[in-house]
Amino acid sequence: MENLKRIANNILEEAKAQGIDFAACTVSEGETQEFNVEAGEFSLMRTLFDKEMTLSVYKDGKKGSVATTGHEEEKIHTLVLDACAAAESSEPDEAWEIDQSGRQERFTAGVLEGDLDKLFDRTKEFVADIKRDYPKILIEEGLSEYSRGKTVYANTFGTLYEVEKGDYEYELMFSGHDGEEGSSFNAAGVTTDNLDTPFIERGMIRKTLEDSEKQIHTESIDEKFVGTAVFTPDCLGLVFGTVMGFVSERSLIDGTSPWADKLGEKVCDERITFRLAPHDERIVCGASFTGEGYLTEDFDLIKNGVLNSFCIGQYGANKLGLKRSGNTTSNAIVEAGDKSLEEIIAGIEKGIVFGRFSGGAPAPSGEFSGVAKNSFLIENGKITKALSETMVSGNITEMLFKLVDISREVKEDGGMSVPYMAFDGLTISGK
Repeated sequence: MENLKRIANNILEEAKAQGIDFAACTVSEGETQEFNVEAGEFSLMRTLFDKEMTLSVYKDGKKGSVATTGHEEEKIHTLVLDACAAAESSEPDEAWEIDQSGRQERFTAGVLEGDLDKLFDRTKEFVADIKRDYPKILIEEGLSEYSRGKTVYANTFGTLYEVEKGDYEYELMFSGHDGEEGSSFNAAGVTTDNLDTPFIERGMIRKTLEDSEKQIHTESIDEKFVGTAVFTPDCLGLVFGTVMGFVSERSLIDGTSPWADKLGEKVCDERITFRLAPHDERIVCGASFTGEGYLTEDFDLIKNGVLNSFCIGQYGANKLGLKRSGNTTSNAIVEAGDKSLEEIIAGIEKGIVFGRFSGGAPAPSGEFSGVAKNSFLIENGKITKALSETMVSGNITEMLFKLVDISREVKEDGGMSVPYMAFDGLTISGK
């Protein structure tokens, strides 16, 4: 860590010599040890090393940011010159601001000494579990890894953070196969700070594998109807990713957010509470500080259906005359409900379980349309068949007020904690 601090100090001293007003940099190094699986068999074991530097300089209201790999002295010089050149060619904006507290803190998180033998055993066990319990699943690609990294953030106001973190990650891409027929690709992954639990028992992986086997033989529907869609935790990225767009600096500043004037108002069903919480115990190695150098804090983006905050940094706060939010991460915590997924489905007359969305990004108004992948038809409270060639469309701003229910089951993968959510009023159509 001392070497990283030395490099950071050198970067800032050289930047100050170029006549900047203020600057901030990060210097990081990391090591990743990974096991690869292809077609269900181990294919590679390797160790990767990573060194990076970033620098943002500010002069006369102009900002220039540059990143590079490596820590060599000549790269420091180039980094500074390139950042200053980028600032010189940018437009001035007096809203730029970084942390001026001068605080100095050290953070550690996760597991700082990885157990590679146990990681290998868990990976081998995982492959064996899938072959035994889900024989129709083919692991196209799999990756298990232990990563450990150190980062120093420093700025010219004296703020200094030292961060050391380590975690295990595993992810796989797979599909179901039965003779000549096969399912659509699917994926699963988890980040964790321990190896106490078999991989297959984490992050709803069993459920995802089970569903993929059921999606080998699909059928299309010939009708068009307005019904209920049960969004899986993975598919909820479509919903909450759009929400994050509504509350972001970019959409608020350029005037495209439909929620620009909704702060403190109801924007969805009162049962919905959505937090961004990098310090929640369910989040592994969440961010300690923002890109502007402020310490992160957990906060409610939506509380009981009311828009409690935007998701903006100090730059956005200055531009908009608002308060900076506690963080700008993607560590989503969506409050669970009290009904099981089975109970929710039992109450639906007609709709789908919406597993994955394939289509373009929703419009700024919330309108979306695309193909439902890894999905099932619901009829009279029961799942009747796996679907193919099915289109789904709707408006997310309207849909958020048409919540049917939220499941008590949640997917926790180290980066989020999200349930199933059922919404009414979506248009579902076959070929």
